[in-house]
Amino acid sequence: MADKINYGIFPNPLPDEEGNTTYQVRHLPYGTMSEKEFLAHLKYHNTYNTIIMQSSLTVLKNEIIEQLRDNMRFRIDGVGTFQMKVGLKTKYDEEGNPIKTHFTDPNKITANDVEVQGVSFTPDPSFVKALKDRTSARNKYGRGPAGRNKSYTREQIVEFIDNYLKEHHSITRRQMQFALNITEYRAQKWLDELTAEESSKYYGKKQGNTYVYYRYDKE
Repeated sequence: MADKINYGIFPNPLPDEEGNTTYQVRHLPYGTMSEKEFLAHLKYHNTYNTIIMQSSLTVLKNEIIEQLRDNMRFRIDGVGTFQMKVGLKTKYDEEGNPIKTHFTDPNKITANDVEVQGVSFTPDPSFVKALKDRTSARNKYGRGPAGRNKSYTREQIVEFIDNYLKEHHSITRRQMQFALNITEYRAQKWLDELTAEESSKYYGKKQGNTYVYYRYDKE
């Protein structure tokens, strides 16, 4: 029997050229398998030596980093290719708020303005084909309204964030999106509005490619 793709249907934040609301589908993962869980899974379902596997994963990770530092792409046959992502450095004002770097003259961009911002991964076609094979789809929300459209008041959002931060210390847009069953656009809009308010209780810090949000009195 084919495995099922768990997906939801979401409205796009902007209408099309004729003013109509359009929709997209997105994968809704059940969670993330950690390295610890992966090794436990191997130990339970296979005869692999998990100590050797763990060492191999460490060697592989370090080798990928080393090759990317040498400005090389790193390809694993049948899996895909890793490549360094670079961009302009994030700068901050006197209050620690991020400032979008802006250049109008390309000749003024120097090495001091460039930083590593992440790693891109391009899957091997055979890897994607193997994923597609024996796979069908399942709509988590059924045939009813599009997913993640629930409305909240400002007071409800603030109460949720405060309670979440008491337990988890920080929150990301993605965590808020899935916890409240709302769209990516709405979650980010709420976070932008709350952090931009005068005497705001919240602020965001960029960590890698993700903004992480805190309360000023809770970090």
